[in-house]
Amino acid sequence: MPARRLTRLVADAVLGILALAVGGLLLWHDAIPDRGGVMGLVESVLPWFGILILFFFLLAAVRRSAFVAIGALVSAIVWAALFVPPFVPRHGEGAASLTVVSENVDADNPDPGKTVASLAGRHPQVIALQELTETSTRAALATLGPQYPHHYIVGTVGVWSELPLSDGQSLTLGLGWRRALSVDVMTDAGAVRVYALHAASLRPGEFAQRDTMLGTLASTLRADHSTRLIAVGDFNAASTDRSFRQLLTTVSEPRTGQWGLGFTWPAHFPVARVDHILERGLGVVSSVVLPPNGSDHRPIEVSFT
Repeated sequence: MPARRLTRLVADAVLGILALAVGGLLLWHDAIPDRGGVMGLVESVLPWFGILILFFFLLAAVRRSAFVAIGALVSAIVWAALFVPPFVPRHGEGAASLTVVSENVDADNPDPGKTVASLAGRHPQVIALQELTETSTRAALATLGPQYPHHYIVGTVGVWSELPLSDGQSLTLGLGWRRALSVDVMTDAGAVRVYALHAASLRPGEFAQRDTMLGTLASTLRADHSTRLIAVGDFNAASTDRSFRQLLTTVSEPRTGQWGLGFTWPAHFPVARVDHILERGLGVVSSVVLPPNGSDHRPIEVSFT
């Protein structure tokens, strides 16, 4: 075999293995140790690995390589199995009796009152806000006060409600400061326990605090025997993040009722869903991501029976 042809075959084999490795990463990323939060960042953008798979298909066509094409095809099948089902809208049944809207309002938001007013315009029963500052808290109280007379605020997190609130508690979730709360929303059908939080940020080398908060929240939810429960807020973790998925052993995330994967951040070109509304013991009627409204996150809305 000519040396040039042998070199090409070896190169195609290597590229084919790399194409196949993308599928392997999608399937077994949990098995890779997370050093310095790097895997947390990788897991946050796993759906975008579809672009890399398309690149390998293009490479296979240019090189006319069966090795690369087979590797890309296997990875494409894996990607489709993981991300096509949640890409398709799902709608629940029944009439909504409780609607919850949540948003990180952005500490640098130049007009938090306008952002909060857009949420109130949806007429939900409950509004959860994160990354509150003194300015945005005052704006929220002024804007929401007439329609939402009940509120509970802990640090940078707050819950406003048309319905009475009771048994409010501040939570540290394993950290030394308060970025979470729990409170009962008193509906006609009984109390719904609501956990609201703003998890610590995920950055390379800075992930332990976020993981501590999510791990402690998971333990707290498992120990909470409330029949109807909601966990809401900015989790700073995508649904594909290993630290987030531990929560899904005790609560569920409704699939969005829109086409797509429901990305929420950054607002104008979202690449990851880091904002979530999770539930246990409630029927889901709809789940949507709302348009940008002045924050660097998009708001989310879930309606329950």
